[in-house]
Amino acid sequence: FISATIQRVVARFKKVHTDFNELPDKVAFQLNDTHPSMAVAELMRVLVDENDVPWEQAWDITRKVCAYTNHTIMAEALEKWPMELFSRLLPRIYQIVEEINRRFIIDIENKYANTGVNVQEKIRKMAIVYDGQVKMAHMAIVAGYSVNGVARLHTEILKKQELKDFYEMFPEKFNNKTNGI
Repeated sequence: FISATIQRVVARFKKVHTDFNELPDKVAFQLNDTHPSMAVAELMRVLVDENDVPWEQAWDITRKVCAYTNHTIMAEALEKWPMELFSRLLPRIYQIVEEINRRFIIDIENKYANTGVNVQEKIRKMAIVYDGQVKMAHMAIVAGYSVNGVARLHTEILKKQELKDFYEMFPEKFNNKTNGI
């Protein structure tokens, strides 16, 4: 469903527009918890592989159209996929996730080098691909321009506990959107 949605949105966009840099003005993908996080890699695939958009430009566009809503404060409940299964079932998507992860690890290293922070510990806690798992919430946070909880208390717990490392690195992304009844 994610692949079909991304492909349809891009096809509809291309009927009217020729400059993919305009996509963020026309489209937003709200990643409602971790299940649709695959949209990050699929959008990158469609832009890079099917439309010849250079990686950096595609990543900039992706980061401007994706936003993430977290629904759980328990780290154990955040969706993770076994790397072996993920890479076997979705080889190209896995390659893209690995590249996003590789670049993000460089960002972590650059941000925390010479700060006294244990960089390897930050990578362990924040990497998208680590210890045999693909961590979907981490991908959504790294790619999203916005990360929100579903209640003020929920968002505060995310910022101070469960996603503290991400909040420290990207405080501007975190905000609250209280769910309605």
